[in-house]
Amino acid sequence: MALQHRRNNSLYRRFPRLLLLQAGEGCEVLTSKNNESSLVLTREGESYHLHDPEQPRQEAELFVSGLKEVKPQAHVIFFGVGLGYHIREFLHRYPNTSFSIVEPDTGVMNIFLQHLNENDWLANEMIEEVMVGATTGETLSSLHRLIDRVSGVLVIPWLPYRSLFTAELMRFNEMLHRMVSSKKDKMAINHVYEKKWALNSMHNLPFILHSSDFLHSGSEHIAGKPALIVSAGPSLNDEIEHLRHIRENNLAYLFTVGSAVNTLVEHGIYPHGTFSYDPNEYNVNVIQKVIDKRIDSIPLIFGSTVGKHTLDHYPGRLMHIIISQDELSMHLLRTPEGHKPTIINDAPSVAVIALQCLVRMKADPIVLVGQNLAYRGEQYYAEGITNSPGVPVSSNSPRVEGVHGQQVVTNHSFIKMKKEMEFYINIAKDTEFINTTREGAVIKGTSFQNLEEVIQTRLKGSIDDSWLQTSSNSEYDLLFLRSRLEELQRDEEVFQTIMEQNHHALLDIKHKLRLKQANMLNVSFGQFDDLFASLLSNCFFKIYVLPRHRMGYEFLYSKMDAIQSSRNPLSRGEQILLYFGDFIWKCRQDYLGIKNEIHEFYRFVHTYADGKRKLKQKGVCYE
Repeated sequence: MALQHRRNNSLYRRFPRLLLLQAGEGCEVLTSKNNESSLVLTREGESYHLHDPEQPRQEAELFVSGLKEVKPQAHVIFFGVGLGYHIREFLHRYPNTSFSIVEPDTGVMNIFLQHLNENDWLANEMIEEVMVGATTGETLSSLHRLIDRVSGVLVIPWLPYRSLFTAELMRFNEMLHRMVSSKKDKMAINHVYEKKWALNSMHNLPFILHSSDFLHSGSEHIAGKPALIVSAGPSLNDEIEHLRHIRENNLAYLFTVGSAVNTLVEHGIYPHGTFSYDPNEYNVNVIQKVIDKRIDSIPLIFGSTVGKHTLDHYPGRLMHIIISQDELSMHLLRTPEGHKPTIINDAPSVAVIALQCLVRMKADPIVLVGQNLAYRGEQYYAEGITNSPGVPVSSNSPRVEGVHGQQVVTNHSFIKMKKEMEFYINIAKDTEFINTTREGAVIKGTSFQNLEEVIQTRLKGSIDDSWLQTSSNSEYDLLFLRSRLEELQRDEEVFQTIMEQNHHALLDIKHKLRLKQANMLNVSFGQFDDLFASLLSNCFFKIYVLPRHRMGYEFLYSKMDAIQSSRNPLSRGEQILLYFGDFIWKCRQDYLGIKNEIHEFYRFVHTYADGKRKLKQKGVCYE
């Protein structure tokens, strides 16, 4: 009978994976003199009460009354459910707070589910996730989905679980902390760059069409050949003469990242290419020395979302890579064979961008130079770097293991770059990575060798760099480009109509709210839902507008479930006006601000495509 009751429970309809739970052992339900149930858990031969055996409800009331940190917008995660007394009491006091539960013990969860009443608190629509096992793969996936949806998290462990499941709670908190930190980092990046990425993509597309794809052009030449990624860490100063020897004898491909090109140029060493990808307008300062000296023999390998003035006056050859934040290029560009361009994931460091490229191109080995990811005394950058003051060392600066076995001082940005680099190194199983950075941080997956030793033992042959000096345009399908652009122009007209319709739908909801017409609001909600869905599916919106409002949409997305599940039409209408209305208004204003730039971009692409078509008709072909 209990099993049938379980299968009919609403919790199973929402989370059907719970039906797959295996019955656990070591749980016993006791009944007090007051006819209140409590639960005893046996672990390693010891029995533990998960509730006060005589007054479990009163215990829960006292526990919840002591909670002081519950904010209105917080999402609460209950670690440990027992029989749920504390969660019932919490929801009685905070009925509008969304929540999830984590139960580390399968047996406890089974007992809990068997005693759950259909009219109990779990029928509450505020529940987001139910997780069984504190650090299982299923819990990890559920937690990822949850963190993406909510705007703040408060973990509340039930009292006995703090001592019974100490290790599990610690691992769960660490896992949660990493996910929340990752989301904060992503949100911070989006907040700074979301407006820049889309406009940079439009500004840079002409340069993409007039340059070659680095990955496509270079793969056959770089595959199986040694390649150096030279960064601007302070240890770069130690390797100048070694790098000069490598470059003069073409012993390996030598690519600089970021400001390292300045140090090499100061010493008369011109790398085979330099990578640049930062979306900020001041990114041009990184290569200003090359521009000022009119050096035309160093190819600039640029990310498609690079700062909009980086490319305007560069004297040398341009080669491009398409960055994952570039929605526009991914939509417009196809090779003559119909393939999408290869995409390189956005990263916290240009060195990670270069690493991804060389892994894709199958360079081997890949040698890291000047990649300290740590301070060297008070030094942050190599000599010759003038465009960044760096981050000062403080007494609270973290420490990590160094390549010589010592602890080295670092900072949180370096640690983030290090982890990202280690991630890509770890998945490139067939590639050898050598770290030559003296007094730098250990980078997992690399072996440490002095650069002099690498020259003597690994760099025996010579590479052919002639392909890097041969200028050529990209080979993208211009008919496809033009047809996609025409589709976007038509979608822009539809977008304008949808925005106007959304505006009127919101005014309709506002009017009915003012008149307290709760019974008529549901029809308006349905109409608005359809219109908003049309907006989200509009291609023009997805390419030009939404990428500039990632933060706003993520915040709106975190509110959607609560808004949709609200049973009070008046409350739901007010939330729609507040959250959806604000998002749509900001999108509308932003579109009006960039509309002229978009139309200027259209004119350029059509002119370019027409010019190439006429040249082809005349039989003119040039590289």
